[in-house]
Amino acid sequence: MRPATGASALFRSILRYIRPSAVQTAIVVILAAILEGTGIMLLLPVAEVIFAQGGDAAGQGTGVTQRVIGVLRDVGATSTMQQLAVIGSGFVALVILRAAILLRRDVLLMELTQGFVDAERHRFFGKLADAQWPVIKRYRRAHLLDMMTNNIERVAVAMDFLARTLVTFALGLALLATAFIVSSVLGIALLAMLAAGLVFAFAWSRRSHAAGEALNLAHRSVMSETTRFLEGLKTAKSARAENTLADGFARQVAEVRAIFIAFTRQQANLRNAIQILAAVGALAVLLIGYGLLGLTGPELLVMAAIILRLAPSLIALFGGIQSVAYALPAYSDLLTVEAELEAAKSDDVESDAKSGSHGEMTGSLIWHDCTVQVAGPGAESLILAQVDELCLPPGTLAHIGGPSGAGKSTLAELIAGLHLPATGTMRSGQLELTPATRRAWQAGIAFAPQEPFLFDGTVRENLCWPDLTPDDDAIWDALKTACADDLVRSLPGGLDEALLDGGARLSGGERQRLCLARALLRPRHILILDEATSAMDAVLEREVVSRLKAVAGQGIIVMVSHSHNARDLADIKITIRGGKAQLLN
Repeated sequence: MRPATGASALFRSILRYIRPSAVQTAIVVILAAILEGTGIMLLLPVAEVIFAQGGDAAGQGTGVTQRVIGVLRDVGATSTMQQLAVIGSGFVALVILRAAILLRRDVLLMELTQGFVDAERHRFFGKLADAQWPVIKRYRRAHLLDMMTNNIERVAVAMDFLARTLVTFALGLALLATAFIVSSVLGIALLAMLAAGLVFAFAWSRRSHAAGEALNLAHRSVMSETTRFLEGLKTAKSARAENTLADGFARQVAEVRAIFIAFTRQQANLRNAIQILAAVGALAVLLIGYGLLGLTGPELLVMAAIILRLAPSLIALFGGIQSVAYALPAYSDLLTVEAELEAAKSDDVESDAKSGSHGEMTGSLIWHDCTVQVAGPGAESLILAQVDELCLPPGTLAHIGGPSGAGKSTLAELIAGLHLPATGTMRSGQLELTPATRRAWQAGIAFAPQEPFLFDGTVRENLCWPDLTPDDDAIWDALKTACADDLVRSLPGGLDEALLDGGARLSGGERQRLCLARALLRPRHILILDEATSAMDAVLEREVVSRLKAVAGQGIIVMVSHSHNARDLADIKITIRGGKAQLLN
């Protein structure tokens, strides 16, 4: 995505978000800028009253001073001290009002900044959650983590600078207006200097954008090394290879640090150049004002105050332009991934999750000329799994076996509704799996994957995830069937024992049994176990499979496994080779 495209997309998103509060924000920002300019403008009558001691400030001063002194004399303030006291009191009141307005402005802009970033984060999470599973599987975990953390944070930085830019822009207009009041010629000179600085800053931003693109790749590499380090630390320690992981992480961090340092040096060079040019320009403005235009001392003082107040804001503005350009590649990358996820959005239609609205999910599970396909490297489709004709009657324990990579898990994911049939049909009773019925289909599915999913919470919270509300009797029945009741009773807190680090202190088999118990608590017609007993010993696995078969009732149990226990106890045995499922005699 080109820089201009990314910038326009970012600005459109920001405008959509702030539209409901745009008027309020504009009023507060403009009011704060007007008060800033008015405060500086009040320096002019103060200075001219002081410089005119012994003379007539109303007769010698500028039009602004003449009007102020005239009002003061009308209310009885005729001496210099009286006039200074009144003007000073007005200045203090203005400062207090300005402080209140600035507080409201800063809080409002922070609410908008953080709100926009949170909205972007929620939007990405929502698109990821709504995308079809086959597409989600194509992304590396490190890439998605990078999107959710680093890229979102860089968008936050860009939004922060844009908020500051809005303030600086309004302040700049107010100060320029003040400069024009003092001298139109000097106002035009300041405006020309500002325009030249903006042109220079935007030209310089191309370097910042290139640095941001390099940082995108470096951040992704760091995230890959981070996940590799955490996931491979146990294996590395057993092989005494900790330093290999640590060195790889250090190299990627060093690359990110080098990019940051280069960008900081670039920012410093830009800042120094602008400061030098601003100093030269300010000197020229003052010399022209004094030598050619004949401005008075108070007028030159106000012009100096304007330049001193404007210069830091302009430096921040020009630096902000670089920071936004630096962050744009992160936002562009975010938009690219979001577009891919949006294109792969699950085509479920909003429908009642109850299977009754589409027919009952009962009876046999039947395939007819059914395939699972994905897009290949070219335009062709690749068949991952194929089932010509197959039927699993109610009360069946079916075993799916075959070599690794043959398509066993793909078939399990098809049954779970994570894939849709590319051709043919798959139905259970009156319910056929289609985009319109996927929600209803999955309402009758319980799925226990090979990788146990436990989070930092109590045993009860993990078993009831995401939205189950079983009583204790039902929980203990499920734990007993999964041969996990003694395990939970042995924990100090029982069902209320906290599983720290996602149950990392439990063995693999213990975690699998808890996840199996959670699947058993779900209302279901079909229970799917995708290598969900692979970490159990043979005796325990046989006991678990026997108990599952005993409580199957009119439901269907599908087990993907390399285990002889599951195969020996199964009523129906299916093998998959080269993606094609066949019934064993």
